[in-house]
Amino acid sequence: MCPICKNQNKIIKRGFYRRPSDQKKVQRYHCKSCKISFSDQTYAIDYRQQKRWFNQSCFLTLCSGVSQRRTAYIFRVVPRTIARRVKKFGEICEKNLEKYRDNRAKANEVEFDELETFIHTKLKPVTIPIAVEKKTRKVLALSIGNIGAKGHLKQISIKKYGRRPSERLPALKSMAKDLQKCLASKANIGSDKCPLYPKLVRDYFPEASHHTCTGSRGAVVGLGELKKTVFDPIFTLNHTYAMFRDNLKTLSRRTWATAKRKDRLLLLLNIYAWFHNLWLDRKRAKPKLEVFNC
Repeated sequence: MCPICKNQNKIIKRGFYRRPSDQKKVQRYHCKSCKISFSDQTYAIDYRQQKRWFNQSCFLTLCSGVSQRRTAYIFRVVPRTIARRVKKFGEICEKNLEKYRDNRAKANEVEFDELETFIHTKLKPVTIPIAVEKKTRKVLALSIGNIGAKGHLKQISIKKYGRRPSERLPALKSMAKDLQKCLASKANIGSDKCPLYPKLVRDYFPEASHHTCTGSRGAVVGLGELKKTVFDPIFTLNHTYAMFRDNLKTLSRRTWATAKRKDRLLLLLNIYAWFHNLWLDRKRAKPKLEVFNC
């Protein structure tokens, strides 16, 4: 298909070329309608990349608890190269998650809650609502939003950065809107007893059953996400949160590898969410980054 006029009937082959980076033979095409030329590489993940040889390894490394600077050191590239890969990978994984929600079977049991972290400093906290399918532990939807600092940091944050508008409710609504695409109408939804959740479920999932449980104290081994109780009603969700913190360096507690921008953190969250779902599929020995095919 032509990338300009989207025509599929007036496309002809026009030779080939060899990529300088790996000498791979790439087919060229010509569109008779708009008179432009393009190739198979136009639609590839590594379009116009000079160091495409480490893309898959970079994808796996970023999802394995390694910071961006250490990833750059491992592959002997500058940090700017990894930052560009994060942007590219994040956009691809976000589209893959959207297509996954649109084309998968409707989920019947879902759990959701909010993961809290910060941008640049603890004076700038953010909330990350995440919805997980109970049976498969797959991530179905996520979002991100700013929230105000709490406790003794509240006045320090206001004095230094001013009052930050809370985006907690818009972030929850964004997550719920995405979840609507892949959730059965009479599904069972689990969460803790946050006062915002019952109205959210009634507004977006009026026929669903909402089950709540009291939040419990976190265990030291789980860094606050895994609980001390013998039975955790939302164990699937808390276990997934613990995996997010363990495998994304920016979410680890007591780390200096913090995200500096909210949109960049969202890109990393999308990257790991897609990796997490691929890993649970068990269809490949190693999850591979590619454009999701319906």
